[in-house]
Amino acid sequence: FPALLTAQTAPRHNAILFIADGLRASSVTPESAPAMSALRAAGVNFINSHALYPTVTTANASAIATGHYLGDTGDFGNTLWFGFPVWSHGGAPVTFLENDAVLGEINQHYGGNYLHEESLVAAARRSGMATAVIGKIGASLIQDVAAKRDGTETIIVDDTFGRDGGIPVASSLLAAVRAAGLPLQTPNPALPDVEQERYLTQVATRVVLPQLAASNKGFLLVFWSRDPDYSQHNAQDNIGQLDPGINGPTARAA
Repeated sequence: FPALLTAQTAPRHNAILFIADGLRASSVTPESAPAMSALRAAGVNFINSHALYPTVTTANASAIATGHYLGDTGDFGNTLWFGFPVWSHGGAPVTFLENDAVLGEINQHYGGNYLHEESLVAAARRSGMATAVIGKIGASLIQDVAAKRDGTETIIVDDTFGRDGGIPVASSLLAAVRAAGLPLQTPNPALPDVEQERYLTQVATRVVLPQLAASNKGFLLVFWSRDPDYSQHNAQDNIGQLDPGINGPTARAA
């Protein structure tokens, strides 16, 4: 991270961090994922990586965001008991974290940063870099959960963009989305999640990256793809059968 968090007098650095939720290394082959396979072959392949907490998105998101283990962040699961009523979830003390309203309320309860650690995106923002996060609800907001929810700090565009309860963005970003000919609302997820991922990719390439580049600052963009995870969880290719399991056509398409 030190190379990213450079002083203003040093050369400008840009970085894009891409997370493919639920992607297993064995799925990346020239046949199923040719672009990723080529990138891995030509770049660096870290062959001994592991999920901090298998299948649990927010726990792994907290680790990717902060570099800290769960004992530091307290994010031990997607659903947690907080010991107080969470009103954005009907006053229940047990609630699902992959929700922007819930994360906002929990964050406020714990002094503005429920993770109790500075995230990479927040550190980049503090150092003067332009920052943005795009992708899956919950996991995206966790990357800079302490940012103001008015679009003036980190740009956050997730599954709820343009919907009730979604995170606000700056009016200039809305205008840029409209000028790019894109809908002002993220599509619903599907199996495989092609339409939603295509839309968020278009927002990234046509709107967000040009705005980050125009800032004349170094920038950090985090893109959290909800697929192949979403399609692997919800595929119905082989109900009642063990084969091909998670490796069915829907997951491969994802």
